Amino acid sequence: MTRRRQRSFQPAVFLTKMGARSFIALFREGQTICSQGDAGKEVFYIEKGHVKLTVTSKRGKQTVLAILHRGNYVGTGCLTGQRLLTATATALTRCTLLVIQKKEMKRALHNGHEFSDHFIGCLLGRNIRIEEDLIDQHLSSCEERLARALLLVARYDKIRKPVAVIPKISQGTLGGLIGSTRTRVNYFMNKFKKLGYIEYGEKLRVHNSSLSGVLKDSIFSDLAGSRPN
Repeated sequence: MTRRRQRSFQPAVFLTKMGARSFIALFREGQTICSQGDAGKEVFYIEKGHVKLTVTSKRGKQTVLAILHRGNYVGTGCLTGQRLLTATATALTRCTLLVIQKKEMKRALHNGHEFSDHFIGCLLGRNIRIEEDLIDQHLSSCEERLARALLLVARYDKIRKPVAVIPKISQGTLGGLIGSTRTRVNYFMNKFKKLGYIEYGEKLRVHNSSLSGVLKDSIFSDLAGSRPN
């Protein structure tokens, strides 16, 4: 499946044609979609909105794993025998999700080559992102990690716009996402604001080309210079 077909593929339409049972669920901002420790019985596909993934330790310490957007799946571990969910998914904005029962998801993957191609492409993209996040944690400065995180939430690697309006994310969430403290995030957010790279009020406006300049000397400088096919 080509990248263009990958982007235009609509799982809900495909599943309906197959006769596979699924339904659309709406979640308000801040609402829990699924919780760490819940039984893994469903797979969620994000059709609209942003979803935050978090993990909490037994001692109560919480970390942010990722902020996901349209085209990402949540809860896929159940397809490989994972009985309990390892993360909590929360709607960062109002979200529209396609909910697919595990057995229906397996049937679609086994019987629908177009669907399985789409799903594998999504998983590979997520795997690449996780590897890049690990590299970022070890090799990039806090300022570079924050700039990259904001650009990725703005989907600058996929959708090139001079200015992107993204959900206002708390500095605590951003700190968890990049492995830093709220104090450090606050310092660099104020710096980015003074330089005109970002604006924030009810929404967060990211001036993509300006902010991407922060990455010019980092390993992710291609995020600033490359364009999607």
